[in-house]
Amino acid sequence: MHALSITLWLPLIINCSALIGTATTKVPNSLLQSSKGKEGTLSPRSTTIAASKSKSRSTERLDRLSQRIEPREICRGCNRPLIQCLCDHVPSTKINLQTEVICLQHPVEFRRKTISTVPLLKLVLQNCRVMVGRSFEQELEIVIDDACDRGMIPLLLFPGPDAITLEDSDAMYKLRLAGEQLLGTTSEINITGSNDSKSSDTLNGNKYLLIIVDGTWTQAKRMARYSPVLMKRCQPIQFMGTSDRSIYDSIRKQPESFCLSTLESCARTLKLLEPDNPLMDEAVDHLHAALKALVRTQMKQERMHLESSPESIRNSTKLDWKRKRQDELEGKLNFDKETNDVVSPINFVGLNEERDLGDGYSLRSLQGSNDAKFVDSRWPYSSSKSLRMIERQIEADNKNATQTNCSCCLGIEYRNELVGCILRHRNGSLGILHIDENHRRRGFGDALLKEASRAVIHRKQPLFAYIVDGNNQSEALFFKQGWVKADPDSIKGTGKRKAKRLWQFKS
Repeated sequence: MHALSITLWLPLIINCSALIGTATTKVPNSLLQSSKGKEGTLSPRSTTIAASKSKSRSTERLDRLSQRIEPREICRGCNRPLIQCLCDHVPSTKINLQTEVICLQHPVEFRRKTISTVPLLKLVLQNCRVMVGRSFEQELEIVIDDACDRGMIPLLLFPGPDAITLEDSDAMYKLRLAGEQLLGTTSEINITGSNDSKSSDTLNGNKYLLIIVDGTWTQAKRMARYSPVLMKRCQPIQFMGTSDRSIYDSIRKQPESFCLSTLESCARTLKLLEPDNPLMDEAVDHLHAALKALVRTQMKQERMHLESSPESIRNSTKLDWKRKRQDELEGKLNFDKETNDVVSPINFVGLNEERDLGDGYSLRSLQGSNDAKFVDSRWPYSSSKSLRMIERQIEADNKNATQTNCSCCLGIEYRNELVGCILRHRNGSLGILHIDENHRRRGFGDALLKEASRAVIHRKQPLFAYIVDGNNQSEALFFKQGWVKADPDSIKGTGKRKAKRLWQFKS
């Protein structure tokens, strides 16, 4: 009975296999043509035609999309879009602190490149690394082992009952004890047991490995849970709450009013860990300046986008609350909603007027032969006749300034000496924009170009400039302020073929 069943089923299995095999074999053209007219039958030829049409439609959609969305130009210095370049607000040389910073960034935060504060840490701090992921167990084991071998104390900025509050009077003493346990030695950490030493003891000779988790609270807790080595090998630290509201709240809602961004938290922690480091104030100032610039540029681009595309507003209620937060923080940012720009304390810099820029710097009009000599000495195309030409331009600009109360030939002064300049040539173009090397990365080039451009516009005269091919820094600066090439399709020259390109202000 069983043998008969096997005999009956065997041909059926073989036939099914044959049918399956014929479905993948090549069908003769005669059969394809004969099956073309049968109802309910789809031939391979018709399938190929349908796929081809679908592919062509997809290609057309991609072409239309590529025409609408042009790839943004990226600044090579800060790796941000040129219209949001922050190179003027970060140091030319990264600052080297004793503390090494490792930022564990959640992938969702990593994708928010234009509003994330973590990339700014790498632009300012020399010893800073960023690791992206959700779990870092194996990678962190290697990093922490290396830090401990070099006598560094691994710290984790993460609040909790076991965290050391850095503002406490005995915080440094507790960190020494934690370092002794984590490193397993007392030879490199000198601990004195008196009560006086607890309040005055410092860690000038020791370095830290500071690990920061970048993400929402939910993401940060999961990342810590998925990487148990953090709590096992690192000493948690925290700082007290602050009543000073974060300026980052202007572009991204914080969970609570006392919450800070990752950059602000890092800056505050570093200052508490290295209070006597002479480079700390400079590092913190650069970090805060970069954050302010990021917030300002983001607010400016967002407002411009919403004005041009009001249909893109998804939730008007959230937008109203966001504008309210921006209004409350407007004083910290010096932001003008009407002009979408930074507010200037004085409308224009006129003849014999100065604008205080802080830290001993001032913006003023160029005057006299001494200023002309400075401009001529910084101009790469100076000649035997260029000094007299510059003097005449300054004299002509001063005459116009008496009538319009705004100067186009401007300079940056530091301790009664010029350190920067911009000139308006005889043909009306702006040029000779220069800042001395020791005074760069402070936003002075941006201030000179902006003030000179506003003065030319106020005089109701054409605003244009010429930039030599390959001058990427000048191109990035002009582009950030709304300038464009008159002929963007022109081919750049190289070597001796470099040429001056006409740039115009796009109002």
